[in-house]
Amino acid sequence: MRKLVILIISRIRATYYQLRYRSRVQLAIPQRRFEGHLDIRAVKNGKIIIGARNNFRQGCHLITTHNGLIDIGSANFFNYNVSITSLDSVSIGDDCKIANNVVIVDHDHDFRNNNNGYQTAPVTIKNGVWIGANAVITKGVTIGDHAVIAAGAVVVKDVANRTVVGGVPAKEITRF
Repeated sequence: MRKLVILIISRIRATYYQLRYRSRVQLAIPQRRFEGHLDIRAVKNGKIIIGARNNFRQGCHLITTHNGLIDIGSANFFNYNVSITSLDSVSIGDDCKIANNVVIVDHDHDFRNNNNGYQTAPVTIKNGVWIGANAVITKGVTIGDHAVIAAGAVVVKDVANRTVVGGVPAKEITRF
């Protein structure tokens, strides 16, 4: 019975987003859970693709604009207040765990040009990654398979597979 309810709720939410955004939002069925409000916005040709069996806690934001793309795989967990914003491309693989208050962005304001415009570069988070609470993932970063990002880390450069990083800016702590 519970699986049937989850399937029905997933279908209703998918239908809502497809009616609102047409082909700019693709939401696979079923999803594990949408707890509370999930803020999905695809503005000015932005596109969001969400695979099946993801779990979104309350207060998550997925925002894309200016031809940006957010592509989320399957079986991921997003804790409270995760914010993902894309003007270029943010890709998240499968089986990732993202803790509360994590920010993932693929752009910066172009401060050298009086904050007119943006500097963008794709963000790629591969499979099985764990990102701790209050971490920030910045533009142009690739995080390898099964990497661990410590709580509070600011990731400004690539992280190798099976590597633990932490600090501001994030530095390698160990490999496993």
